[in-house]
Amino acid sequence: MTEVFKRYREVQKHLGSIGHGVESKAALIETLSAAAEYVSNTKKVELKSKVPGKSYFGFASGDSISRPVNHELYLEDYSLVERVIRALHDRKLAMLDVSQINRAVYSAAITFCAGIDITKKGDQKTPGTLFEYLCATLLSSLLMCSPKASVQVLNMGFETKLPTDLIFDLGDDRPKYHVPVKTSTRERVIQVWAHQRVLDGVYGAGRFRGMPVILTETKLDSKNLEVTEICLPKQWLLYQMHIAQLWRIAYLDMPDAYARLCGGFPQVPVCTLGDVILSGDLPITPVDPSS
Repeated sequence: MTEVFKRYREVQKHLGSIGHGVESKAALIETLSAAAEYVSNTKKVELKSKVPGKSYFGFASGDSISRPVNHELYLEDYSLVERVIRALHDRKLAMLDVSQINRAVYSAAITFCAGIDITKKGDQKTPGTLFEYLCATLLSSLLMCSPKASVQVLNMGFETKLPTDLIFDLGDDRPKYHVPVKTSTRERVIQVWAHQRVLDGVYGAGRFRGMPVILTETKLDSKNLEVTEICLPKQWLLYQMHIAQLWRIAYLDMPDAYARLCGGFPQVPVCTLGDVILSGDLPITPVDPSS
């Protein structure tokens, strides 16, 4: 993993916090490629999935086993992952379908996370930060807009900035996007709705579109190697009804318990990241793949 961390430091240098550019994209792709090469030389361990319709494995090194990896979503051939990531960077969406996007972004993210899991036990920050870098770089390329990490809050008696997740401000008379990025949510997800409530209160409902991007909700019991999904659908309904309205919730490994919320009331608009990108709901100007 020495090469992976070396590449990761290059990503941090070019991105700073959440910027984007040619150098940052190249450094990110090199980091993800190095992580894929590293885990390809470790062994795989089949895990006991308690998630209906899904099977999982983990990468293992010594006595360390990574977080669960979804068999159906994971791409063994990293050249396919890199091709899709580059197509997204270049906005050549006609080359892609929803499944390709979900599998490529999932594979890129989970590979890096797994590599960290088996080399630095207990490190949750590095995988989360890299996943944020990945989503920030992809979305900034698609929206042609660099994200910010805070917004100005004006109120009687004081003026301050509210630290937030990624904010994409596309300019006057266009929507702004509030994009929290999480490797998983668990009970912390209420913070997403709380931030959205503050933005709605300061700027008006609908001015900021809330769209968290989430990797997965799986949890591994390392003792018996069982995989479960931790989901709180009833709480999500309450948050959507009583705190704020999120515009979309975009998953890569989407739990069925949350997917079913789309058909209920109040509707919680859960979908996959690939669905959002190709739906036309985001103001993306695609590029001809032949250009």
